[in-house]
Amino acid sequence: MARRANPALIGAFVVGALTLAVSGLVVFGGGRVFRNTKPLVAYFEESVKGVSIGAPVTFQGVKVGSVTDVRVVVEPQKLTISTPVFFEIDAARLTDVSGKTLALRAGPSGVNELIKRGLRAELEMQSFVTGQVGIALAFHPDTPARLTGLTEDHLEMPTVTSNIGKLTQTLEKLPLAEIMTAARETLDGIRAVVKSPETAETLRGLNAAVKRSEETLAAIERLARNVDGQVGPLAAEVTATARSARSALAEAQSTIARVGATADGTLTQVRTTIARLEPTIEVTLKDFQTLARGLDERLAKVSVSLDRALANADDVLAEGSPVRTSLVTALGELAEAAQSVRTLADYLERNPNSLVFGKGATAR
Repeated sequence: MARRANPALIGAFVVGALTLAVSGLVVFGGGRVFRNTKPLVAYFEESVKGVSIGAPVTFQGVKVGSVTDVRVVVEPQKLTISTPVFFEIDAARLTDVSGKTLALRAGPSGVNELIKRGLRAELEMQSFVTGQVGIALAFHPDTPARLTGLTEDHLEMPTVTSNIGKLTQTLEKLPLAEIMTAARETLDGIRAVVKSPETAETLRGLNAAVKRSEETLAAIERLARNVDGQVGPLAAEVTATARSARSALAEAQSTIARVGATADGTLTQVRTTIARLEPTIEVTLKDFQTLARGLDERLAKVSVSLDRALANADDVLAEGSPVRTSLVTALGELAEAAQSVRTLADYLERNPNSLVFGKGATAR
């Protein structure tokens, strides 16, 4: 008779199998079964070399997803080849200001709104050593949303050219052949200049100039040492000379002060003497002036009397008579005497000191 199966054992076996299946999904699936992810695709115009499955997808430097696949798509009609990169975004990595997880809606409207505001994907170098490349999401509102529409089952993320791609494009546009030719010609010219006899002669001249400069510097150093050795004695001599000059200046100032004091005393005495003599000189001048005026008056009277006498004695004083001759002589002498008196009076007015010191003498 067949043995009946144990229901409890069967149930335990089923539960264990289910547990193993769930654990396997969790472990080997990386938790994808229980995550809210959004699958996306991006078409890059540049090379996707370095992008591999599992490469990080970052937003502002924070990892929010990973690359799930990289394919090569050929379009037979246009004979074009494109390399779509499939990746997914983990909604749990996106939160609002309150810390709540942003649940990406099942439809594409939520992501489309971000795309309209400028959300773009670009390739980003992860390591220059390994050459690994990831995808960086960032807002570029000034760039157009370029879409291919080749993949209908995934939402397409517009792309922009990365800095490395721009550099590569710039390098590709450069005329490298012409640049290399110009560089080669430049090197040939430099080589010709270096090997030319003129350059060798110039180098020899430079060497000679350097040697002369070294000799000049050595001479300058010797001169500086000599000057340093002579500065001390010269400074001592200059100091002694300065002291002697100060002493001589002090003596000269003292002598000048004594001479000034003596001169001041002598000048004071002279001024006092002149002050005492001024009244006497003034009186003497007045007497001489009075005497001169009296002589003038007397001479005038005598002249009038003589004129009258001469008028009455024409016969007596005829031409050639002795009386006339004597009178003429007397009148001449009187005129000379009057002129001498006037001259003396004028001289005394100009030189009153002559009454004290004599004619031709000066005051001491």
